[in-house]
Amino acid sequence: MPYAMDRIEQVRKSGTKFVHYTSAFAALQIIEKEKVWMRNALVMNDFSEVQHGERCLAQSWHDEKVGGKLRETLSKLDPGLVKVITENFDSRAIDREDFSYLISISEHGDDKLNEDKYGRLSMWRAYGGSTNVAMVFNNFPFVNESTALNAYTSPVLYCDEEEFKIHFASMAAGLEQNLELLKTAGAEIVGHALFMAFHFAALSTKHPGFSEEREWRVIHSPTLLPSNKLTFDTETIDGVPQRVCKLELKNYPDEGFTGATLPELLEEIIIGPTQYPWPIQDALARKLEEKQVKDPWSKVRVSSIPLRR
Repeated sequence: MPYAMDRIEQVRKSGTKFVHYTSAFAALQIIEKEKVWMRNALVMNDFSEVQHGERCLAQSWHDEKVGGKLRETLSKLDPGLVKVITENFDSRAIDREDFSYLISISEHGDDKLNEDKYGRLSMWRAYGGSTNVAMVFNNFPFVNESTALNAYTSPVLYCDEEEFKIHFASMAAGLEQNLELLKTAGAEIVGHALFMAFHFAALSTKHPGFSEEREWRVIHSPTLLPSNKLTFDTETIDGVPQRVCKLELKNYPDEGFTGATLPELLEEIIIGPTQYPWPIQDALARKLEEKQVKDPWSKVRVSSIPLRR
């Protein structure tokens, strides 16, 4: 996953924070319950996002120059590996489309746009309805390496089918250059790793027209990578009953997962354009105070960005 690994390393070095744009009600629930909800891929704003990723993968895989080079490398490792990967990926489509859960976050902070001060106008317009808030998070638990939750952070790649081939070719070239290492690992491990790379690529590729969102996703696919730390409930959201995956804001230090408790994770909350900024600020700050978050009143502030509804 060269693109994902490069982006994760960039965020680690830069200290870039993440932000979750949502409604004041949802933010209050996150604070109160100390949990975040991961929603099924089927109920994303635009389900065609998954289909877009699938199309990009399919075109690269079937392209003779791009996919052909990868298939050639895999065949040198094991003559039957291409068939195994193809059948495995195709047979597990339901795990991507019906049984994957995610929460969307976005890179936060653009000096040119004063995002730290105001938030991002396009996100205020798109999320949170009439009571928008932006929950700003420290990045450590998102980019720290741990398998404690079997939920994984994945940067969104914004590209069309032709641009995707460039990234696919980069991966194929890396495998070709390290064929001897692959032989040491063995066909089974390589096949599994490549399957997972394809799985996350399908769930993390969007049309380039959305690139200003700078989105990342935390993804959990329980039928592929089950977890005893995440729970499932049926909730009604915007009138739609649905199964949601609930991730508790909790550390698992013995498994290398830390920095996820509410006081550690939350940097601040920015209240966006709304008719009721001061009651929302008061309610959220008081709830943070109840949860023993340090300096709660300084962590909730109102954006002065003018946006008419």
